[in-house]
Amino acid sequence: MKWTEKCILNLAHHNLFENDGHRHRFYDLLDCYFDKPFFTKGLCKCMYLSAWDTEHFSMMLETLNATLIEHDFRLHLMRDQGQIEQAEAHAEHNLEAEEIWKLVNAFVSGRPYDSSSLSDVEIRYPETAYMIKRALLASKIIDELPSLNLPSSDASSASVLSDNRLF
Repeated sequence: MKWTEKCILNLAHHNLFENDGHRHRFYDLLDCYFDKPFFTKGLCKCMYLSAWDTEHFSMMLETLNATLIEHDFRLHLMRDQGQIEQAEAHAEHNLEAEEIWKLVNAFVSGRPYDSSSLSDVEIRYPETAYMIKRALLASKIIDELPSLNLPSSDASSASVLSDNRLF
């Protein structure tokens, strides 16, 4: 069984897809980008979160397409965009958006999520807190999946391997 199939089956087994649309969008992202040199478990977690709705799914597609065009195999564009979005949300006192971007930034950087503000989000934005908690559960499932060795197409893609890589 392929890694992507294991991922989807494990997430489905734990009832982590909100609906068929969520599952289909996530599958589409995995299908398109799993074999790219920048794919990591952290990116997979971001894909799960972005597949929640069509608006964020579209944002993820735009970002990943730009990543491909720019040959940004270390996800600098995604990290930069996430940091900017989080800073803008903070400046606008938008706790809901700031917390989502904080989670995205933790996933893409391979760092633990700082949940210190989550209780405030639960009180003010229960739907967002629910989404964050589900993404954190999905994150644990994704982390438990086996590593996979894929052949590297060239030396430059081999240089991006890190602990956050799937392989």
